[in-house]
Amino acid sequence: MAANTNGTVEQVPVLIVGGSLVGLTLAALLAKYGIKCMVIEKHSSTAIHPRATLMMPRTMQVFKELGLYEIMKEESLKYYDKKTCIITIESLAGKLLHKWLEDVNEGIERVSATRRVFLTQQALEPLLRAKAKELGAQLRFSTEMVSLTQDSDSVTATLKNRDTNITSTIRSSYLIAADGFRSTTRSLLGIPTQGPGLLSRALTIYFEILDKDRLATLANAHYSGVVYVSNPAVRCFFRFDRDKKESFLVINSAGKQGSEASRFPADTASMESAEGYLRAAIGDEEVKFKIHQLTTWEAIADVPVRLREGRCLLAGDAAHRMPPSGGFGGNTGVQDAHNLAWKLAYVLKGQAGPSLPETYEEERYPIAKHTVENALAHYVHRTEPSLSHLVDEYDVKESPVEHLEMAYRYHSKALFTNGPLNASNITEDPATSVAAPGSVAHHVLVDTADGRKNVAISEFFGDGFVLFVGSNGGPWINAARKLEGTFRTVQLVFDDDKVFARRYSVLQDGAVLVRPDGFVAWSCRSIVREKVQDAQKLLEEVRKRVLCL
Repeated sequence: MAANTNGTVEQVPVLIVGGSLVGLTLAALLAKYGIKCMVIEKHSSTAIHPRATLMMPRTMQVFKELGLYEIMKEESLKYYDKKTCIITIESLAGKLLHKWLEDVNEGIERVSATRRVFLTQQALEPLLRAKAKELGAQLRFSTEMVSLTQDSDSVTATLKNRDTNITSTIRSSYLIAADGFRSTTRSLLGIPTQGPGLLSRALTIYFEILDKDRLATLANAHYSGVVYVSNPAVRCFFRFDRDKKESFLVINSAGKQGSEASRFPADTASMESAEGYLRAAIGDEEVKFKIHQLTTWEAIADVPVRLREGRCLLAGDAAHRMPPSGGFGGNTGVQDAHNLAWKLAYVLKGQAGPSLPETYEEERYPIAKHTVENALAHYVHRTEPSLSHLVDEYDVKESPVEHLEMAYRYHSKALFTNGPLNASNITEDPATSVAAPGSVAHHVLVDTADGRKNVAISEFFGDGFVLFVGSNGGPWINAARKLEGTFRTVQLVFDDDKVFARRYSVLQDGAVLVRPDGFVAWSCRSIVREKVQDAQKLLEEVRKRVLCL
């Protein structure tokens, strides 16, 4: 649209500040719900460096709902092997020290219909950009926000085109800060952060291996995935693409481990030092390489003191800063977007109460804090054991990776339960736990009354609330029908001792309501055993609670 040269103010329901992984995902999800939104990004294009390579199963479920899952798997195989691992080695020429994961997707089918996928932001963001644009989102690159004000009804932002210096004014119902690690929006809102803080000033070396035949003879050169290196010279990790043309090495620590200077390799970064680090990580003086670029950055572990200020909400790295160990950062941001998109959409369409977006902070803040703490623990264990005191100081409760990735719990007023939620229960086992309000809707295969067999339950997610009922669920079906399409009903065929019945604690006359983001909102084990007198009245109460009406 034209710049604001005549004092006019453009109106848009949602303004998203930041057009990287999280901002583009949120834009695509909102547009899918039919909500007009605008994304502004200060850079002139999407990512140009290969960051955030490991996409976790729940993240891939989000992208599946956007129709991107299969193409992402295809794109991944252009760059990376199908079987990828996470290991620690002495060097590419040295000893294997530890295998964290032999195959990142081993056994994944037990707990998820989607797989972990290695794909860089450099490859993913153009796909998200195209999808968001296709669905109707407005995208403005080379544009930054320079100021904002808000009142009880809207947020007014002043934008500047970085190429022309022309300013414009946008008024939106909500503003989402997805503008990254050093979020300008978070600063403008005056929201401080808290936590361990700075862990290192790191160096990333983008390079190409020229002597591939020599490299192939090294002991650990065949590993594909995340390859940590730990030796007296460097503590770092490799990411190789298949052709070794667009590889990078992240130097977290160099020199004498435990010394203050060792954690700040960026402070003395030069082409000469980078060559030395790379040589130490390879472990063979004869392997030839070419360094293309050096970048410096900070590894930080902290969270803002809150995720919301009025109608402005923080998401992605603006809402949680964590070291890259474990690959949680980008994935956590995508889950922020998934949680937020449906809530904004329902409010803006008049289908939910105005307090529903407040539950974003209620639900995501504990997850953000817990994930940052676990990323810190991963960083300490795999890279910098000299910082182990921080794990004790911040009383980090470590969760198994699968639990943290796929079975974290929400606690908020947008869930309907007969008793208080146990807010200390942050994660659970995705393979064995019983779904309850606030749980991820656990992966099971189901049969439907219309004849579909062995369908992953997640196939029904992403288009609104879904009410699952059993063979004797007629009263629920009739009740849902009278609520004017609030809940889409899926009737399942199962025995009381089958997997769905056990994992969701429901009998054939029971019901389970799943939210648009794939979390259980409410369940009733049995209309008879729970003595439900009026199914429609109960569903109406559930609707009001979960939509904050």
